[in-house]
Amino acid sequence: MDYSYITDILERNIQKSHTDLCILRWMRREQLQASLIDGNPGTSSQIVLSGVGCRSLINGSWGFASSTDIDDIKDIIATSERFAQYKSGHTRVPPLPAYTVGHVSNSEGLHLVDEFFELSREAHDTIKGVPTVLSSRIGILLVQDMKTTVTTDAVTAETYEPRILGSVTVVAKSGDHLCHYTEVVGGGYGFSALESQLIDAAQKAVDTALLRLRGKPPPSGLQNVLLGGEVVGLLAHEAVGHAAEADIAERGSFLSGKTGEYVASPSVTIVDDATYDKGFGTIHVDDEGVMGKKTPIIEQGVLSHFLHNRETAYKAETEPTGNARAWLYSREPQIRMTNTFLLPGDATLEELTQEVKNGVYIQGSEGGNANPDGSFMVIATLAQKIEKGALTDEYYMGPVIIGDAAKIFQTIEVVGDQSTFVMTPSMCGKGGSAFVGQGGPALASELFLGGPS
Repeated sequence: MDYSYITDILERNIQKSHTDLCILRWMRREQLQASLIDGNPGTSSQIVLSGVGCRSLINGSWGFASSTDIDDIKDIIATSERFAQYKSGHTRVPPLPAYTVGHVSNSEGLHLVDEFFELSREAHDTIKGVPTVLSSRIGILLVQDMKTTVTTDAVTAETYEPRILGSVTVVAKSGDHLCHYTEVVGGGYGFSALESQLIDAAQKAVDTALLRLRGKPPPSGLQNVLLGGEVVGLLAHEAVGHAAEADIAERGSFLSGKTGEYVASPSVTIVDDATYDKGFGTIHVDDEGVMGKKTPIIEQGVLSHFLHNRETAYKAETEPTGNARAWLYSREPQIRMTNTFLLPGDATLEELTQEVKNGVYIQGSEGGNANPDGSFMVIATLAQKIEKGALTDEYYMGPVIIGDAAKIFQTIEVVGDQSTFVMTPSMCGKGGSAFVGQGGPALASELFLGGPS
């Protein structure tokens, strides 16, 4: 569908703005959600919403207003200006270089329910013959965002962002022991790219659930560990990425005031990359009109950049990084990550297990959190015993791992290669939702392990 008329409306009306800076954002979101539960269709929903939001900066203060109706654009511009004048502030935002960008929409639309159920039944065939599996759920979330951003500093950006998330959850039972596992796949692409992944995800969900089912309680206390890419990705996002968001760093994080200093081992490079190919957090342009880019947070151990919006970048006397993101047209943008990951090195999995010698290989993540000081807690999915530098056939229920990300990244000497790298689609909940990617290669470290998850 051609939405160029929206751009015309925004460009005509923004000329009537009486502000230091005005940012108009129109957005249309098409969303499909469906599930197959034990081989039978579950609840499905199709949602289409659209609207326009306006941020006005006057004498250092922001005002904001939004509407579901594009015909209200004059009123929301006037309302946002009135709100800005009610407050006093000291915000300064320098202008952006003028540019125009357009990305042609290849929207698949929301007519894919039949295709999803057909694919899901193929994936379900992988699960239904396993006698220890009690139930399964296969789900899909397809989101297609069409956006137009126009600013008074002559930025016009039309973008299309497709995303898909597929999940396979398996519940297995042996005797009195019950366990579950969810495998998630997806990225910044359409439905067709999911087809090759969902069946593999179903097989992995079954295999992992069965390993968890026979897993022993994990060892506790300080242990030598090999962290899988999913866990490293979660640490890169939760512990380093949030600490590098300028609004959090202003309040105090373990990275505050350390630009140009070594905060990690020279083996560690962590980036936030809005341009990552088909990433779940990939964006062309952020919600202040700044082009998405690849921002190195830590380069070879040295803290090089924080993640900025236009306002915090001005305060820090640097360039905005394109990390101002809003969940919907009706929300004001916050500083948010895009795709945050630790770059792989050159160590194979075999070399890493030899580095650990005796310990556990921790795989997968059921969630976790980190504090601004770098301390974290992660609930792992599964652990595998490493003995005499080799993986064994002994498995543990996923432990809770506790540690200090700053200390871990400072002591890393060997980083896993590309074959150990995992990029995971995720949702970040900082003050509202955001689509993000998080990833990393495997790493050898030493961590405190708690009881089973």
